[in-house]
Amino acid sequence: MRLLLQLATRYAFSRQNRHRGTSVRIALGLALCLFAIVAVLSFMQALQRNQFEDIRTFESFDIQIDLQSNDYVTAKEATKQIEELESVQHAFVYADIPVIAQGIDGSTIAGRLRGIEGKGRFLSNLNSYRGFLFQEGQIASSYSNTRSLDMGESITLTFLKKGRQATVVPSRREIEVGAIYYTSSYDFDHSTFLCDVGTLLALQGDVPLKIGVFTLEDVNVVKGEIVQLGYGQTNTWMEINASLYGAMELEQKMMALMLFLMVVVILVHIRNSSRRLLLAKQTEIAMLRAIGLTKAKVQTLFVLQAVVVAVIGSLVGIFLSYGGIAIYPTISSYVYRSMGVHLELEIRSMELLVLFIVIVVFSLLASYHGTHRILKADIMEMFTHDEVN
Repeated sequence: MRLLLQLATRYAFSRQNRHRGTSVRIALGLALCLFAIVAVLSFMQALQRNQFEDIRTFESFDIQIDLQSNDYVTAKEATKQIEELESVQHAFVYADIPVIAQGIDGSTIAGRLRGIEGKGRFLSNLNSYRGFLFQEGQIASSYSNTRSLDMGESITLTFLKKGRQATVVPSRREIEVGAIYYTSSYDFDHSTFLCDVGTLLALQGDVPLKIGVFTLEDVNVVKGEIVQLGYGQTNTWMEINASLYGAMELEQKMMALMLFLMVVVILVHIRNSSRRLLLAKQTEIAMLRAIGLTKAKVQTLFVLQAVVVAVIGSLVGIFLSYGGIAIYPTISSYVYRSMGVHLELEIRSMELLVLFIVIVVFSLLASYHGTHRILKADIMEMFTHDEVN
């Protein structure tokens, strides 16, 4: 077996082997295909993870509880009760109202005013560019809106309030921009003005309050614990963003389909390359049979050769993949300029291992089938014809 392994290595990459270039091209093709799959998979997973992280940090948080009440004191007591759960990191009161903000130059921005107690991941990922956030009687606008609404300006907010004769009536209030903030989510920045809960209730006292929850545990388990406390209007971030989450799941399935097709391309490449390499060595196979090697040993020899080429090509692809992940931070600024997001790429080792095994096993089977087909022919037919039937 050791002799056969040495011969297989010689037939694959030895300098004396005139078909060495073919083996190198097969291994290089495998390496580049494997690297392409890992790169696409890593980027797609990082983009999806980044978007989900923004949703859980800024939009709907991990869990959202609708109180259907505007009693701030009661809401504060509820957050203390929820925070006593071991599975809950932070619980905080917040509320949103739709507004139209008009600057002193007449420009308008339609969005929402969020009154919130800044806590946990929300506060740690909220960056103050100028001024102080959550000052009473002031709002914070985002850096992306500074061309229209800058710090220190008095802007006019238009929002809907309950009326006496009509269900809702438009109301206008002037309020000062006391701070400029920015986050990693452009959509959130562009459409959101921030203030403390007291300022929001002073503008619209009948707005129903909500409680946001951050947790590191499974959100469905934590939701069950909160419901047991008596808060029935509790939803996870996946339920709140059901349509987006469904679209993301569909995107993930389409990505899996595309990657499957890429794997099929690799397997076709392996089959055709193995066939081409075996046909190139058809004369050598005949010579080995002529000097007395049995069909079983010849077949084992060239199957081992195919496995050696596949293993080396796959290992080079894995090296390129981990090397690309290692140097990515040095070029991440270019990705940020074009995509506007900071991505943290990672490789799922188990998926890579499964792909490696599939490539090696299919290469083994392709080589086994090819040599079995050639060895069915007569030795003189191998010498005479360029390709046996």
